[in-house]
Amino acid sequence: MRIGVALSSGGAAGLAHIGVLEELIGAGIAIDCVAGTSAGAMVGAAFASGHLDEFRDRMLTWAHRRRLSLFDPIWPRNGLLGGRRAMELLGTCAEGRIEALPMHYAAVATDLDSGQLVVLRSGELRDAIRASIAVPGVFSPQLLGGRRLVDGALLDPVPVAPTRELGATFVIAVSVIGTEGALTVCRNDPQPARFRRLLARVWGSNQSSPVADAGLREPVDANGEAADHSGGLAAILCKASIVVQSAIATARLRESPPDFLIEPAASDIGLFEVHRAAEAIEAGRAAAQRMGALLEQVIG
Repeated sequence: MRIGVALSSGGAAGLAHIGVLEELIGAGIAIDCVAGTSAGAMVGAAFASGHLDEFRDRMLTWAHRRRLSLFDPIWPRNGLLGGRRAMELLGTCAEGRIEALPMHYAAVATDLDSGQLVVLRSGELRDAIRASIAVPGVFSPQLLGGRRLVDGALLDPVPVAPTRELGATFVIAVSVIGTEGALTVCRNDPQPARFRRLLARVWGSNQSSPVADAGLREPVDANGEAADHSGGLAAILCKASIVVQSAIATARLRESPPDFLIEPAASDIGLFEVHRAAEAIEAGRAAAQRMGALLEQVIG
């Protein structure tokens, strides 16, 4: 069995992937490959390069007062931010070429002109990550190989199929963006009813809406109108992106289901709220621990 991990998009909430990966490693699960979209591409790169600890420490020491240093505004022709400073979060964790990594890795992006999914499995690691995190309207596109590449979450927020393309025969998907209705998927379980009962035991009988969990219901003012606490254009674009990603992820997981799905409760963490790294990482740990016994049963 070759185990692969598919890491979702989700901005700073995607730091929960760190906690999940550390728990899986601690449980003795040997991971052979990893594919990631957007935030998942960043965490996946740190993991595949053997620098997950370094990346975690960088995130935990990124003080709240430094959050604004992530922003490098540009003249708004094709995005509000250039993305260079966001890439600085990775430090030396994104150096070198993908094909030289000690583990098979892929970053997922979208060709803005053709609308095609682009799975980056070779080339400069930093360029691949930068393309995968380019949320349209927020970050400018990444020019790579004559193509304008943007956020892979437009087409595949939880890259299960790309993980299988890396050679995985068992895929553990990790999603922080909400995938309502997809919790019961398990590709290889011969007894789906038994699997659903196990999930119900772990999660409880009630499932809340991912949109509500993400805190996307705006407060209203005295006139019943939505109060403007959006935080600006970038925040609005990011919230809209999350709503779309949730719907796309749910559909994609039904079409190309993973063998196992872990969903950390981190969807209320905003795109740029890296100062909440400890909270996100702990959410990942808790989710992996909660699903650990079930994962052992499924793996056998």
